[in-house]
Amino acid sequence: MSNRLHQQSFTMDDIARELGISKSTVSRALAGSKRISAETRARVEECAHRNGFIPNLAAKALAKQLTLNIAAVMPSEATNVEMMFFHECLNGMVAKSAASDYSVLVCMDGAAGGSLLAKVVSNRKVDGVVLMQFRRGDENIEFLRKSGIPFVVIGSGVKDGLVCVDSRMTESCARFTAECVRRCGLVERGRVLFVCGSLDIEANNNRLLGFLGGMEKTCSDDVQYAICTYLDDMDTSVFDNHWNLILCSDDVVCVRVLSVLKAIGIEAGRDVRIASFHDSVLLASSDPPVSALKVDAFGLGERAAETALRMISGDDVEECTFVGCSFEFRGTA
Repeated sequence: MSNRLHQQSFTMDDIARELGISKSTVSRALAGSKRISAETRARVEECAHRNGFIPNLAAKALAKQLTLNIAAVMPSEATNVEMMFFHECLNGMVAKSAASDYSVLVCMDGAAGGSLLAKVVSNRKVDGVVLMQFRRGDENIEFLRKSGIPFVVIGSGVKDGLVCVDSRMTESCARFTAECVRRCGLVERGRVLFVCGSLDIEANNNRLLGFLGGMEKTCSDDVQYAICTYLDDMDTSVFDNHWNLILCSDDVVCVRVLSVLKAIGIEAGRDVRIASFHDSVLLASSDPPVSALKVDAFGLGERAAETALRMISGDDVEECTFVGCSFEFRGTA
């Protein structure tokens, strides 16, 4: 019992006296400061562990004026299907943040002036922010810049000095397009349709560029292709033009296209090949399962949180870091 009480009451002052160093050196060593040598940090950590010393995280955060929270901003208009991607990103953020004793506060996107994000940043409830989708003209970006808070954007095509985490979307879509075309035997002759979601979302612009790049590098001039933007009330006659391959910008668009094809009597996989530039459980479990480009959403979230935490700590970070993609071919392409 006495030993347990001793361990519970062991302080940084005790560590400093035992090792013959200053309390400030102990504090910096436990915080992982680069100003303290690796040897000294190891001695401090060993002494703390041996004596059962547990740092007071709340006091440490208070001393540094930190909240130990980061905000994850999700688009408020995301569909239930799209939310699966954002939830997986969020899982990655939570896992990485928890390892550094941080929590993640979820904010639904809105106009910057009256959004929850504006309130939590203005009231200093978070130390950093991750925007989980990059949109052109996003008011939140200008708001965050003016606030001076560290923030990271998940998405391709991010420019103007913003710190981002990217999946090399354009390059990946170009390679996926080329591989689908080859697998379908359409390098020399055929008809390919690209169905794209809203171009307000920067990821779709990069998917479009990837599609065009893949077609240009792979196909002869005899291969015909067309591009249409998917709308809920779009003219379904666009699918009657005897396409050999339909590529969709993401899983949401692909699910809708599959529904339209079924309604007009066209069987995916038999009458037309189909693939998506974004995978999800819906495509993997559809009938037939749809080939897709698989983005590591969990990895994107992990890397975004890691980058935000490094910025909060004052460390230098790369302007853009990358998380890889993989191809999932399931028979429809």
